[in-house]
Parts: sequence; structure tokens; C-alpha cells
Amino acid sequence: MRLRIVLGAVALFLAWLYAEALVLTIGVASAQAPPVWWIHIFPTHVSAVVTWIVTSHTAAIVIVALPFAFVIARLYGRIGVLLALGLTIGLYVIDPLPAVLANFVQSSSHSKVITVFDTVKLLGVLPGLVWIFSRPTSDNRFNRGSRLR
Repeated sequence: MRLRIVLGAVALFLAWLYAEALVLTIGVASAQAPPVWWIHIFPTHVSAVVTWIVTSHTAAIVIVALPFAFVIARLYGRIGVLLALGLTIGLYVIDPLPAVLANFVQSSSHSKVITVFDTVKLLGVLPGLVWIFSRPTSDNRFNRGSRLR
């Protein structure tokens, strides 16, 4: 019983810390201008900037989620993926969802595609990484590395 309370408190703390780290890292990533070489790769300036924003946003989410996914996978085991999914859904409902719902209808189709892609990233990266970190090692004797006898 005491362990469940501690793990619940740790989960709430991780959710708060993840949200803070995510907002800070996405803010820093969004504030970075694309490098000059990046702009010359794309046919238009707009496509270069939009692609840079989407790429840096994705990288920020993955970078923030990696340590949290590792900790969640180690602490919560089999329920880690469900915890991560619940955490991301809860954080999404609290923060960006009201703004997304208010602006989604009148936004352009291009913005709608980016919004849906961002939503999938925000909801899927952490649970996906937890799933990867919590996968059991192989029992196949040929996949255990180079232990020669």
C-alpha cells in the first residue's frame, strides 16, 4: 500500500517535471532560426521555415521524453506504457487542447495537418519510448552478443 502511494506521488512529480521540461525545451527549439544551409535546401523560404519548426519541435519532444521514458519503464514495468499514455493525454487535455479546439475549425488545411501531426507526436512519443525501453531482452542464444566459449 505504501509503495503504491509513493509510486503515485512519483508519477505526479514526473508528470509535472515532464510538462515543465517539455514547455521549456519546445520554447527554446521554436526560438531558433533555421540555419542558412537549411533554407537553401528548400524551394521556398516558407517551406524551409515550416519544415525547420516541425523538425526542431519533434527533436525537442524526443530529447525531453528519452530520460522520462527510461525512468518510467524502469519504475513501473508492465504498466509503464499505460502510465505514459495517461500522463500525455492528461497533459494534452490540460494545456494545448483548449487552444487547438478554439482555432482548429478556422485554420487552413496545412495548419490542420501540422496540428494533427503535433498531437500524434505529443501523445505518442513518450508511450512509444517507454514501450521500447521496457521490451524484454531476447532469449535467442544467437542474439545475446558475442559471448564466445
